[in-house]
Amino acid sequence: MGAALGTVDPSATLLALWFGTFAVCVIGAVIPFVNTEIYLLSVSALSPRAFVVPLVFAATAGQMAGKVAMFYAGRGMLRVRGERLRKGLAATRARLEARPTFAKLVLFSSATFGIPPLYVMAVACGAVGMGVVPFVAIGTVGRLIHFAAVALLPQYARSLMG
Repeated sequence: MGAALGTVDPSATLLALWFGTFAVCVIGAVIPFVNTEIYLLSVSALSPRAFVVPLVFAATAGQMAGKVAMFYAGRGMLRVRGERLRKGLAATRARLEARPTFAKLVLFSSATFGIPPLYVMAVACGAVGMGVVPFVAIGTVGRLIHFAAVALLPQYARSLMG
């Protein structure tokens, strides 16, 4: 028979939080005023420890889904009309192609620490022609690290308080 009236199924709660976190992080990826870190800190602080890892994966998946959209928006800049902007993009692309490791390190820093902002990097990586696979791979690893730190912070504080 079904759950008793007034009880909440933990798996349904986790599923709702997972989809909610995913949605908030997609929105936050394309609208920079939506702060996904504050959202994740709050949800993690109010959730049991067992929910943290799924929430980190939901936040990462949502962010990267949104950032891939921004990446492809940057790709659209390759067809810009302004000659000066087109020449600037071509020069930047040439520099990054000459130093691909540097470009990937900057992307990793952006995804992990937010320096430079990942919003800007997603558009820039698309605009200068970085491949989508390296963008997603590097961005996902960086966002996993970033969101794990954010989500574990309130859990750690809770454990210190007893």
